[in-house]
Amino acid sequence: MLKNVVALDVEVATNRIYWCDLFYRKIYSAYIDKASDTAEQMVLIDSQLHSPEGLAMDWVHKNIYWTDSGNKTISVATADGHKKRTLFSTNLSEPRAIAVDPIRGYMYWSDWGDIAKIEKSGLNGMDRQVLVTDNIEWPNGITLDLLNQRLYWVDSKLHLLSSVDFNGSNRKVLISSVDNLSHPFGLAVFEDRVFWTDLENEAIFSANRLNGLDISILAENLNNPHDIVVFHELKQPKAPDVCELHSLPNGGCEYLCLPAPQNSSDSPKYTCACPDNMWLGPDMKKCYKGKDTSVWNLATGAVLIVFLYRNLSCSSLIADANNGQVFGSTVMAAVIGIVVPIVVIGLLCTGGYLIWRNWKRKNTKSMNFDNPVYRKTTEEEDEDEIHIGRTVQIGHVYPAVSECFIHCLLRCPLYSFESRYCSISCFLLWMFCYKSVGDNQAESEGGVKCIISHESLCTHKQSKSSPP
Repeated sequence: MLKNVVALDVEVATNRIYWCDLFYRKIYSAYIDKASDTAEQMVLIDSQLHSPEGLAMDWVHKNIYWTDSGNKTISVATADGHKKRTLFSTNLSEPRAIAVDPIRGYMYWSDWGDIAKIEKSGLNGMDRQVLVTDNIEWPNGITLDLLNQRLYWVDSKLHLLSSVDFNGSNRKVLISSVDNLSHPFGLAVFEDRVFWTDLENEAIFSANRLNGLDISILAENLNNPHDIVVFHELKQPKAPDVCELHSLPNGGCEYLCLPAPQNSSDSPKYTCACPDNMWLGPDMKKCYKGKDTSVWNLATGAVLIVFLYRNLSCSSLIADANNGQVFGSTVMAAVIGIVVPIVVIGLLCTGGYLIWRNWKRKNTKSMNFDNPVYRKTTEEEDEDEIHIGRTVQIGHVYPAVSECFIHCLLRCPLYSFESRYCSISCFLLWMFCYKSVGDNQAESEGGVKCIISHESLCTHKQSKSSPP
C-alpha cells in the first residue's frame, strides 16, 4: 500500500516502474500493469534509507540511483537491489531530484540546501562538477533532453523554469510565473513539450519547451502531485551495456560494474566498485576489507589512500576525481605530494643551519701564543699553529655530502612504488653523512661513502683543505 511516494521512474523495455516511499523508507519496483497489487510489489532497498526523495533508472546498465536528503547521500544499486554502494556523502545539503544519461555516462542532481546548486558526475561517482550556482534557490525537479543535450529544472522559490546545456552553459529562462509556477516539484520533457507538477495549484502543467509559451493545464484537483515521468521508448534510447562488452561477465568486476563518463575516445568505459567500507584490490576488480585506512589529499581532485588488506601486503591507490581514473601504486604524484615537500623543508632547514655554522666559524679569529712558556717543543716543529674555532676539514665537507644526497636521489626509481621510500632514505642518509663528517673533525683523506641497502649509491673523494 502506497503511503508517501515522492519519486518515481520507469524502465520502458521491461515495463517496470520504480518508486521511493518516504513513509516506509523503502524503494520498490513492480510491473506497471500490476503495481496496484501489493503482492506484486518488490522491495529493492529496505535498509539505511532515511528520506529518499529522488530516483533515476539507468535503463542501459540496469542500475538505480537515488538521493537521500536525510542521510545526505547519493547511492547506486543494481536493479534487483542486491548490490549497492554510496557514491557521495560529502558536500550535499538537501539533495532532491536526480536524472541519468547512460549514453554519455553522467548523472545530474539538484540540491536546495543553504548553497543551492545543480551538479553532475559520472555514473561511477567520478568527475563531479557544479553546473549551476547563480540565481537559484529551491531547485526541485530536473529532467534531461538527451537529443538536444539540455537540462531543465524548476525553482519553487523564484518561480522559474530554466535550462542549461550539459556543461552548465547557454542558460535560458523559459517561464517566470508566480501563477503557473507557484510551487513546482516534478518535471519531465518530451519532444517539444515540457511538463511539471505543482503542489500549490494541485495540478499538472505543460508548455512549449523552446519558448515557454502555450501553457496549459493537463490535470487538476490532484492530491500532492510530486514526480512525473513520460513513458515512451524514445525517452530511453538503446545503447550497448559497456559492462557486458568485456570477455568476462560484469566487466570482470567482483561486485558492481559502473559506467564511466565519456569525455573522449580514450575515456575508460567502466570502473569496478565495492560495497561501502571495502576497497578494490591491486587488480581493480576484486574487493577487500581493509584493516586500517589512511587518506591524504595530494592535490586538487586527487586523493591518496593507503591501506592494508587482510590477506595482502600494504598497497595504495590514487583516485583522480578529475578524469575518473584509478591508478595502482606506481604514481609520480605520491613522490611529489609527500616526499618532495619533506626533503625540501629538510634541505632548507639544514642548509640554513650549515650556512650559519660556517659563517660563524669563518668569523672566529685565530690566536697565536708568543709567550715562551707556550712555545713549541722540538717534537712539535712540524705541526701547525694552534687555531681556536678551526678545523682542518671544515672547508669542503658539506658540499660533498650534499652532492652525495643528490646522486642518491637521482638513483631512485621515480615511477615505482618504492620511490617515496628511496627518497626518504636518501634524505636520512644525507643527514647521517652530514653528522658523521661534522662530528669527526679528524676525517681522513679517504673521503665519505654513502651506502643504502648494501649498494654504494655515491662516493665523493674530498681533499683535505687548509684553513683560509
